[in-house]
Amino acid sequence: MLERRLDFLDQPASFFHAGGRPRRAAEQNDPFRRGMLVMARDISRAERSWLRAALAELRSG
Repeated sequence: MLERRLDFLDQPASFFHAGGRPRRAAEQNDPFRRGMLVMARDISRAERSWLRAALAELRSG
């Protein structure tokens, strides 16, 4: 399950799209949309870091 979650998080994603592609925080003029994307990015980074560490520990044990 942890590997599936990590695979899911490694896929490009965004709450907002333009021209069929995800929009990045830097592309947002609206500060609230930009804030949503910045927070989601940071949470996703933290979760991916934890998942990688947990998987490494489980594999070595």
